[in-house]
Amino acid sequence: MLKFVTSKFTLAIILLSSIILSLCLLQAETKLSASIDWFDVATEGALLLLGLSWLALILQARPAGKVTQLLIFGLLGYSLGCYMDLLDEFFINHSLPAWFALIEKLPTPIGLLTLTCGLWLWREEQITINEQLRTREQFFRQHKLVDRVTKIYDARAIRHQIALNSSKPLSLIMLDIDNFSEINQRNGFNRGDRLLTDIAQMLTCQLRSQDLVCRFAGDRFIILLPNCSATFSQAMAAELQRAIAHLGCHASSAHIHYDPQTEKQSQDVDSLISHINKEMERVKQARAWPQAI
Repeated sequence: MLKFVTSKFTLAIILLSSIILSLCLLQAETKLSASIDWFDVATEGALLLLGLSWLALILQARPAGKVTQLLIFGLLGYSLGCYMDLLDEFFINHSLPAWFALIEKLPTPIGLLTLTCGLWLWREEQITINEQLRTREQFFRQHKLVDRVTKIYDARAIRHQIALNSSKPLSLIMLDIDNFSEINQRNGFNRGDRLLTDIAQMLTCQLRSQDLVCRFAGDRFIILLPNCSATFSQAMAAELQRAIAHLGCHASSAHIHYDPQTEKQSQDVDSLISHINKEMERVKQARAWPQAI
């Protein structure tokens, strides 16, 4: 979708640039070669090439989304402004039509404003990603308990973290992808692994920095939420289910809450894992499975 919108927008910018050049050639007088400031031509041409180079880098490096669209539209506006400044060097000013002066001043500030908004949102995005990467890198250095396919923590990691946090209130959420075997059979195991990786990365970005998500087994994920209430974990489970639905599949969710201060009997890691597994089986038996998409 992003490529389609961007390609249409880029085509419109190219068409507009061609129309502006054609109108200038028809209505304005070109400067003699001796009166052209070639240094200005070189600097403004370099600015135009830089804008287009940044645009190419964004298209190659960024995933689809609102932030990427703002960056692209901002750079296209900036590049159009640079293009019009470059045209100005080849035509006699008083012969240019009145509309040229008005249009020449608009693309650059609008493009830079849009680009600034995109960069601000990119900053917010990077703060979240960097925090997740910092936590992941630190844990990986200590334990190297990372799932081979999804590159998030594996079952050993979640057991270790549950043990560390079992002296304070915690919640566990389990997510099980519905009909995942059918998705594998229909689309192939590579597409299935890609789906699991996308889900894992999405879950990582949705959680707080102190939370932990792991691929527990096959198509099951467990999320550890330290220091949270049962109400919060229930709301988080529902939110994660909705987020997974946007990736083209459905998931069953189960959640439990454990507070050692209020529980009559303390539970160890195995007990909590067994509890969340039983809760998931109860959930799956109580609801009709949707068909794989």
